[in-house]
Amino acid sequence: MAHKALRPPVAVVALLALLAAMTSVLVVAVPAGAATTDLALSRVYGGGGNSGAPYTFDYIEIFNRGSSAQSLDGLSLQYTSATGTGNFGATTTTLTELPAATVPAGGYFLVQEAAGAATPGPLPTPDLIDPTPINMSGTAGKVSLVTGVTTLGCNGPLGNPCDAAATARIIDLLGFGNANYFEGAAAAATLTNSTDARRRGNGCTDTNDNAADFEAVTPAPRNSASPLNPCGAGDAAPALVSTSPVDGATGISVSADVDVTFSEPVDTAPG
Repeated sequence: MAHKALRPPVAVVALLALLAAMTSVLVVAVPAGAATTDLALSRVYGGGGNSGAPYTFDYIEIFNRGSSAQSLDGLSLQYTSATGTGNFGATTTTLTELPAATVPAGGYFLVQEAAGAATPGPLPTPDLIDPTPINMSGTAGKVSLVTGVTTLGCNGPLGNPCDAAATARIIDLLGFGNANYFEGAAAAATLTNSTDARRRGNGCTDTNDNAADFEAVTPAPRNSASPLNPCGAGDAAPALVSTSPVDGATGISVSADVDVTFSEPVDTAPG
């Protein structure tokens, strides 16, 4: 995570001048031995069919960040609870086998998972409907995209930690809410029935830090019919992930520290 603490003066102009002189440092934690591929989790939603949900079904969206087509053959999606001791993909209803489909560069692949009790509306046409769907939490959980179609046999840090062999199978990992296993410094935000976890940059942003790479937004899943979004067509500007104090905060001392977090390392020039 890119951040730098600084001490603000009273005037906003002076604060901006200090920000201009700031150099931020990115700290990234990547699971040791993780599988290398251009496929990534790009949206995850577990509130389907709950009160206030826009869709009847949970879903997981996969994106191809690379410059060439990628096959899903032999891969699977695996889920476990945010803080429990159950393993990733331990049952048929926590594991989705992916088909022998190809995702083009910049393309999306939408997987329909479990339905809730309410029926607000269908998803855009799913590319895969899991016959034994994963019923994800609407607020917090852990989702992994892995090589192989057998359980990882681990759950992260509790009960049965993921060893080097299991970690080597992980292509991408998303911990959200109060999840105890995630990429980088912190899990992505807690979700609601009206928000999903969306990877920034339309799927292209990947600093291996869930908190920095994902944002909680209105659900809007994409499928293989969605417009392609090739990555690497230019250097995208770094995103502001968070500030402390938060925007609009009141009653803050002029001598308090200000912490600014960006999505990548930031070097600013004077003025």
